[in-house]
Amino acid sequence: MVLEGSSDIIVRCEYIDEGTHEGTQWLTFRNGFVLVLASDVMALYKSVGSISDPLGNGLKAMVELTGPAQLVRASSGFVSSFTAGFVGLMDDKAILITPNDIQLFTNRQDALYNRQELARLELA
Repeated sequence: MVLEGSSDIIVRCEYIDEGTHEGTQWLTFRNGFVLVLASDVMALYKSVGSISDPLGNGLKAMVELTGPAQLVRASSGFVSSFTAGFVGLMDDKAILITPNDIQLFTNRQDALYNRQELARLELA
């Protein structure tokens, strides 16, 4: 399933429900980077093609999600909405995308106030 939205950062959001990458959601950024979400991992790649690189040359950053940081998947994936640098998730968690980091928060309000961070991909 592909979600389309208006965003300054995200140009495509696709849920992969079959094949090698089954159960992952890919958010393609305007600059070509791809944020891959799974229930237990959040990873940033330099391009769609680099996701399948067996040597991992295109992997920019990755973090394992454990305990309360794990994501809950619905039949349409993990993402419920996205706009600009904000991504709302099905289980009310939120991802905030900034130039230096990609952060996972417990909810939208915590993302707004930068509190109760669950995970972080450091980009700088």
